[in-house]
This record gives sequence, C-alpha cells and structure tokens, in this order.
Amino acid sequence: MSVRWHRRRVSSGGSALVEALVSLTVAAMTLALLTSATWGLRQTTAQVSDLQEASTDWLTARRVLQSWSASATLTGRELTEGRFYGSPVRMQVILDDGTSNQSDPVMISLDISEEDGRFTLAASRFFNVRDIRLATDNSRASQVIVTDEPLRLIYRVQSGSGSGAQVWTYEVRPEQGLPLAVAVEQGDQKMIVARMPVSISAICVSRMGQAGLEDAACDVR
Repeated sequence: MSVRWHRRRVSSGGSALVEALVSLTVAAMTLALLTSATWGLRQTTAQVSDLQEASTDWLTARRVLQSWSASATLTGRELTEGRFYGSPVRMQVILDDGTSNQSDPVMISLDISEEDGRFTLAASRFFNVRDIRLATDNSRASQVIVTDEPLRLIYRVQSGSGSGAQVWTYEVRPEQGLPLAVAVEQGDQKMIVARMPVSISAICVSRMGQAGLEDAACDVR
C-alpha cells in the first residue's frame, strides 16, 4: 500500500518537473520574442525620427529660400554682377533694395559642399555688403541640409530666343539678369522651387522716378 503510494508520488513529481521545464521554455521563448519585437520597434522609431528630422530640415530650407528669393532684386539688368551670382554649388544675392539708408544691406550665400560622400547645403549671411564681389569672411553660417545624395542649385531663366520660353540651367549668365526661380535638386528631383517674382528694379525706379516703370533699363531680366 505504501509502496504504491510512493510510486504515485514519484510519478507526480516527474510530471511537475516536466511542467516546470515546459513553463521555463515558454517563458524564455516569450522573452526572446518580446525582446526581438522591442528591438524592431526601436529600429522603426529611430527610422521615423530620422525621416521626421530630414523633413523638418527640408521644410526650413524651403521657407528660408522662398523668403530670400522673394526679396531678391537688382539695380537693373545691366548691373547684375554685383547683385546676383548663380552656379550649381553657390548662389549669392543682395537682399537690400537700396531705396532706404535706414536699412543695412545683407548678402545671402547658399553653398553646397561634399565631403566623404556627404553633401551639405549651408546658408551664410553677410552684413553691410552691397556688392557680392566685395564680401568678406565676416559672416554667420549654418548648415541647412545634410544628405548622402548629390545636391545642386538650378535656375529658371528666359531662354533668350525672343519667344518668351523658359529653361532650367545650372549657370546663370550676367546678361540673363535675375532668374525667374531657383531650385534645390537632390539627385534628379527638385526638392525646393522658390520663385523670384520681382520684375522691375525698385532701386532703378527710385532713381529715375515714375519714368523708370516704363524704361527697359529698370527690368531685372
């Protein structure tokens, strides 16, 4: 009687041990799955954060470039060189309209550089500069965009054929005057397009009076 009872106790104890081992195995697998899922979630969160940060950078760049482009002007198409310069890696423009002695002129420079496969769009402000050819090293610069895809500046200009057609170009010639728009390309896609809406030089009209509104010398392109 006692022998049979003892055997049942051994059998019961073996079953409990098996159940314990199964429970530990399930717990280990669950922990592994949870850890794996958490790691995946962290990776996804990090990716979203990077995308959000990049989107914020592009949004900031768009607002800044649109604001500066809207303020760009010339003293007249014949005097483009001192007020505007455009190439694939640099754009310089004077924002002061020259009609008031109370405001300090500001030169804006957008520069694209490449180092170790990383492309950077940086913006600089030069104070009290009325001619881009006289700019000094006294500027305030900040990085706007950093990406591993090529960046370029491209400009919308009149084709010069007399047909009124417009074309995109990477180099603006002085005789073309102020571009109609400037864009930032990432790879082969225009990420930002900012219009330069001024068509008549406020500086020229200020100098010539109302007659400047009808004088071709006051055109900016």
